[in-house]
Amino acid sequence: MGRSRRTLNAYSRTLCAFFHEEFPDVALEDVEVRHIEDYISSPAARDLSQNTKRRYLESLRSFFGWAMKRPRYEGITGNPAAVVLEEIPQVSRERPDCAMGENAKKISHNIADPRNKAIAVVLAKTGCRIHEALSIELGDLMLDDGRVRKGAGQTVVPIDEEVKHAIKQYQFIHPDTDSEYLFLSVRGNRVSSTQVQRAVRKAAVKANVMTEGETCFHRKSTPQTFRTVFTTLIQNQGMSDRVLQYIRGDANNRTMNNLQTMRSSHLSFFLAPLESDSGF
Repeated sequence: MGRSRRTLNAYSRTLCAFFHEEFPDVALEDVEVRHIEDYISSPAARDLSQNTKRRYLESLRSFFGWAMKRPRYEGITGNPAAVVLEEIPQVSRERPDCAMGENAKKISHNIADPRNKAIAVVLAKTGCRIHEALSIELGDLMLDDGRVRKGAGQTVVPIDEEVKHAIKQYQFIHPDTDSEYLFLSVRGNRVSSTQVQRAVRKAAVKANVMTEGETCFHRKSTPQTFRTVFTTLIQNQGMSDRVLQYIRGDANNRTMNNLQTMRSSHLSFFLAPLESDSGF
């Protein structure tokens, strides 16, 4: 189904808990809505958050949806988890105070190193995770077409002129090595996420977005903050959830290949420049 290894492991833990621990004597085709409800209200799940319960239900729903399409599970004619899931609304967590577009601009402006600035811009304007940004290879760049490939799922996303400019600016000082990766240290090695985290925090302090040593969740600035900023801005501008899921890398790429033809104009419409003069 195109799920990540981490997602598959989470699904497996939920299924094992349901079928082997809670209801070992119930056959697959005999699972009813009441079993799902009992599982969610069991002592083990009583103190769990609403969103955690939703994740358990989503795992079960995905399993039953998959099983209903397989001949060997022809006895399964309904999806009991889907029925229960509809009754549990998702609770949206508050965004951190620092996760605002204006603060993203301030942080980006206060990162002096061209490499770290380019990474920050890529994070803020593609919605990728830090490990995805640091895994970008030279062959993933399609600057003339206004696109870049990111993530293990080979998601292709549009980039605007600011992202292209930041990458080109960094490439002027790119270490001369045989490495296939775009972002390298001065020694020619891949940049670690710790290095980027330090750069972002230092810039956030310099920009008065947070204070030195700040550890509270609502005032922390990390590379993940840029992903949150991206998601918030895009949602506020009305981009469809389906397109946003693809760009963020949350969707099944095999069902969304038609979205790979997007160009930079589609994204630049939603995100204003991080720098007031649109340059570095």
